[in-house]
Amino acid sequence: MNFSSHRSADYLPKQKNGIRGVVLSPVRLIAAVALAVTLAACGSSDKGLSYPVPDNICGISVNPEILESLLHDGDELEQDPGPFSLTEGQICHMYVDGNDSVLGVSDWHESGFELRDHFVGLDRKRLRYSKGGKVASWPSGIITAIRCPGVSEEGDVLTVELSDIRSDENSRELLEKLAPEYFDGYAKRLGCPT
Repeated sequence: MNFSSHRSADYLPKQKNGIRGVVLSPVRLIAAVALAVTLAACGSSDKGLSYPVPDNICGISVNPEILESLLHDGDELEQDPGPFSLTEGQICHMYVDGNDSVLGVSDWHESGFELRDHFVGLDRKRLRYSKGGKVASWPSGIITAIRCPGVSEEGDVLTVELSDIRSDENSRELLEKLAPEYFDGYAKRLGCPT
């Protein structure tokens, strides 16, 4: 056989109409269709959310309509604020059917900490600053640094971050709409000066 002159179509089965192509047995055809339907269903769901959408993320008020757009399809939502209080730096998990969906993380820093300091050593792609450099977002998250002296023994500057764990092309826009109310509510709850 001369490998330089053969065409792969010569090795495909020929159908009755003379067209060469892959011939699938009925069992393989059914399996292929079932796989295609299953894969298509993974990207979207007609049933949507089967749980009530809260108007808060671990006690911090947010717009429930925007939050609903971020949360993933499923049957059960659980909010877990973890063992740390707001003054210690809280990590809030919002689980849908046991899987992380939306995550809120706060962390305290020394006086003089700037939001840009958060990204030193991180290779965060498509980072965008807004609000005069006080807020930064990327495709799956958003963060701010809030000056809050005298509230926590952990530091004087608090970073507050929201993330969409299984992000999609709409995550950044939704997080940018949701975050201002969340950030303001967080600062008010702690009594940070405005």
